[in-house]
Amino acid sequence: MVNNRKGPFLAFFLLILALELIIMFYLISGRRMVIGHDGFELFAHQWFFINSGISHHEFPLWSPYLNQGTPVWWYFIYSRMDMFSNAVMMFAPWIKAANFLGFFYGSLFFDKFILLCGVWLLAGRYFSRPVTVFFVASTVLATTVTYTQNSFPLVMVYVLPLIIYLLHRFFDTFNWRWLFLTVFLFCTVSINVFYFIPIISLAVFIYFLTAACISRGEFFKGFKIRPKDLVWISATALLLLLLGAMYWLGHDPLIFIKTTLRLPDGKVPLNVFLSYGGDNGLFKWWELFLGISLRWDYTLYMGLLCIPLILIGILFSKNPNRYIFIWSALFFLLFSGATTVSVLAYYFWPLMGSFRHIGYVAPLIKLYLCFLAGFGFERLFDPHQDQKPGDILKISMLASAILLLNAVFLSQLIIKPQVAHFMLRAMGPDIQHRVSLASINDYFSGMALLSVLASLVFFFRPFINFSKYSSSYLIILLFLHLGIIYWYAYDEIQLRTFPMTQKEYALMDFGKVPFYARRVEATQEAFNPRQRILGDMQGTITDPADNFTFSDSIESQHRSDFYIRPMYQLFSIFRGHERSVVFNKLAGASQDKVQFFSKAYFVDSPQSEILKLTDKKYAGDILFYSSSEQEPAMIKNDLQGLDLSQDQRLVIPYQVLFFSPDQIVISVDTKQSGVWMQYSDAWHPSWKAKINGRSQKLYIGSLAYKALPLQRGKNVIRLYVGSKPVECLYGFFTVSSFVWIILLVGLLIV
Repeated sequence: MVNNRKGPFLAFFLLILALELIIMFYLISGRRMVIGHDGFELFAHQWFFINSGISHHEFPLWSPYLNQGTPVWWYFIYSRMDMFSNAVMMFAPWIKAANFLGFFYGSLFFDKFILLCGVWLLAGRYFSRPVTVFFVASTVLATTVTYTQNSFPLVMVYVLPLIIYLLHRFFDTFNWRWLFLTVFLFCTVSINVFYFIPIISLAVFIYFLTAACISRGEFFKGFKIRPKDLVWISATALLLLLLGAMYWLGHDPLIFIKTTLRLPDGKVPLNVFLSYGGDNGLFKWWELFLGISLRWDYTLYMGLLCIPLILIGILFSKNPNRYIFIWSALFFLLFSGATTVSVLAYYFWPLMGSFRHIGYVAPLIKLYLCFLAGFGFERLFDPHQDQKPGDILKISMLASAILLLNAVFLSQLIIKPQVAHFMLRAMGPDIQHRVSLASINDYFSGMALLSVLASLVFFFRPFINFSKYSSSYLIILLFLHLGIIYWYAYDEIQLRTFPMTQKEYALMDFGKVPFYARRVEATQEAFNPRQRILGDMQGTITDPADNFTFSDSIESQHRSDFYIRPMYQLFSIFRGHERSVVFNKLAGASQDKVQFFSKAYFVDSPQSEILKLTDKKYAGDILFYSSSEQEPAMIKNDLQGLDLSQDQRLVIPYQVLFFSPDQIVISVDTKQSGVWMQYSDAWHPSWKAKINGRSQKLYIGSLAYKALPLQRGKNVIRLYVGSKPVECLYGFFTVSSFVWIILLVGLLIV
């Protein structure tokens, strides 16, 4: 391993960091918003979490706008908060006047900073020259464009190089502190990569299995456990238990999974695993030659110079470590292609049955290819290697010919547009949403010209006195490469983001979450100024957008993947006539969400309650309630002969004293005894109730809502959600994220 903290290494590292900072400040100063898809889902999640911390001084456990109330920790566990956002929550109460856009792009920048640290440190193990490390790291960073589909390309790779580096340090010394740091990092970022745990763990396994085979057993030589290591081993075991607890918390039995082609337990059938999302073929890799990404979900282009360098790294490099990346890339290429490798991984690798996008592991393959390009770069441009003139001539002419053929290929696509259109449509269905086919020739013309320039750079390599002019040559080479990859990054930003107006930008400011007395139809949300910004979005918009738009609709108009089971059951029984008079009353649309009844009737099973709610005589004006626990027989009612058409509703003035995602405080003065209140927000066992400071059991009203009896006279009702395990877990993430920000700097310095 080389010392990657020397002057040239530091200068190159800071150059990449500066380029990424320029991109971040451009996005913030240009008020650019992600155009939709999972990018806006991430945006809405983070806005909701950080806004709750800043405006309400609480970590939100509940979203009142997700299908009439949904626990947030499923989404929270399901890869939506990252290290930077968690660390920010430590200081949220002291952040007052700020716009969220800076936090959002700051979090993406920090994720890429983690990626940069990992690639930089890992590349430092394999390449002796700072220019090679710079070439690999800049290629990975510039071409990982994540402003639309943040979850897939960045989450797949951003922590993997650093995990591999930390494990390398462990195997170098068998100092168990490094294994602890590896697991500590994995646990800290698991909140953002939980969905990808099987892929990341499999990637680590394949990598080190190959490394062990190359070393012929020497890799694990010196393995030992000393008494002082038991502390680190115990701490590592505790972290693994914590990871298991997170997995357990993320599988709330009351959550009903309604994600496309998933089973109710979250797993996917084998046929879905092998085909969902498409992109399982090799055709998508034409992106390497075209210079434009045709999918929302990832970017595969690596710059023109990488095309021949990958081949050189595979065929001509003398570094045996290249086989680690060759076999890892080949394994995941087979895995992503729905082959026998995919089937074996589905059945035998832990948690793989929950993964649904095998075609989307392509960014992981691209990461390996960037390192292979580094081996090719080192083979051709390192004067300290055994560089025979004949070999250099052969390799350079091969590289030049490949790029010249690419220029000819692109020229043919310009001459024959029908072929280009067919090819682009075959490569991905998203192209028509990203760039018009009529203007695609502009891309091809520019790429053809760049291919010729890159071809000339390789062509002149054998005819240069490299020992004398290597610095000048490499400056030209790197200048061309940086121009190509950052032009691509800029171009992708234009396609994946749009500039907001000043009014739209102001909507990103933090503020109190409003309380609406009544819900509205989703089609009536057009008046909502926060809703209008979604008009510029493209791709699939999911229901977490309601957290940002404050859309208190009866049911989200966006794609919903998760419901609370009782709430989904209520939706289902009124699905055929879901906007009926009864449903609108119960849902708090034609009546206020805070509802009062002169009495309430206990039912002992959901089936019995469904029969009452769907009875033709039932007008929605009688409150039925149930309990998740066994109730004493004395409270049970004789429902025989009950007139379901009668109106037992009461009109009582009330006042909402306080409202936030996690609690509501209501003041009401009742003039009679026996009064019940229903709050038409979804029931969940994590909710508690207090009346005038004293605990009160919270029941399930109208199959899915919160219901409780009131006292005669003054009632100050506090409904609040609490989950000590989730709160403790989030406390860990908050503190550990802040700690890792410090540790990252330490790894680069020490």
